[in-house]
Amino acid sequence: MPRRFALALLTLLILLLVAFLVGRKLESPPGGALKPTPTARPTPAVPPTPIAGRKVSVFFEGADEAFHPEARELPASSDDIAFLRSIASAVLEGPRRPELLRPFPPGWRLRGAYRMRDGLVVLDLAPAAPREGAPAAHWETGSHEEWSAAQTLAVTLAKNLPDVTRLVLLVGGEPVETLAGHVDLTHPFAPDLTRAKDERPLEPPVPTATPATPPAPSPSPARPAPTRPARRRPASDVASAAQIFRKIPG
Repeated sequence: MPRRFALALLTLLILLLVAFLVGRKLESPPGGALKPTPTARPTPAVPPTPIAGRKVSVFFEGADEAFHPEARELPASSDDIAFLRSIASAVLEGPRRPELLRPFPPGWRLRGAYRMRDGLVVLDLAPAAPREGAPAAHWETGSHEEWSAAQTLAVTLAKNLPDVTRLVLLVGGEPVETLAGHVDLTHPFAPDLTRAKDERPLEPPVPTATPATPPAPSPSPARPAPTRPARRRPASDVASAAQIFRKIPG
């Protein structure tokens, strides 16, 4: 009995081995070539869609003491505070056209901007490096220039943000009585929209590349002119020339 059981078990193992080999034979392609393994193709990187800027009108004073709009394209932003800061910073940067006047001295910048209720906006300015012993917000200018600088900010904000009705200026995070010693800034002030010209905004000039000046060719050494023997004019030629000079009125 054990011998028959061992023989049957051996026969079963042989059959299983034959079935396994036949199955492998059927699965393999003709010629014994293996199926190529599919490779993943790299996904092309799609660049992000650029966000279009926002067109605004920045007002600056002209020679006629009126405020003229200059077109600017500021970075697009869904945040109203960021947009407010961009507009105020554009005013402090100054105009790009020579016929418009710069409201603030170079070096002034914006520290912060805040929108309050009832149309009130607070701008925190930072002046340029002050002179030793002088107030931080002082610069040498007249009353007209000081008031025009404050109104440039107020008018530009009101024209681009119609709900802005009043403006408060801080310097270095602190309230100030004045910027240059002439205008009282202890209270909010309203934009003087009567000075703003209702006209098409002027486009900033496009910078043009200056063509390179080709180097001047080095002068070649001049050759001495050949000397010719002087010829003596006949006496008749000299007399004719004297008569011509006498006829010319003195």
